[in-house]
Amino acid sequence: MFDVGFSEMFMILVIALIVIGPERLPAVAKKVGKFIGKAKRSFENIKREVQSELETEELNKRLAENNILQDTKDVVSEISDELKNIAKKGNEKIPETKDLNS
Repeated sequence: MFDVGFSEMFMILVIALIVIGPERLPAVAKKVGKFIGKAKRSFENIKREVQSELETEELNKRLAENNILQDTKDVVSEISDELKNIAKKGNEKIPETKDLNS
């Protein structure tokens, strides 16, 4: 998370030893460790929730695309059926009619 090397950690330890003192340093180090652990867990939970939300959003998008595709297929099928019916009616023979002029 923070790119802290050995020399930086050593400087922090020396400053903490001077400021806090050798008696309270172990207790403070323990509290800082717990705080860092909680922060890491919280960050991971947030990261996991965001990732889950993004996956849900992606699935919803794909589902919507599939619904649009299915609706389009249904419309094409209906149009195709209607065109077939029109073609059948066009191929039927027209009944003969009597000529009224004769």
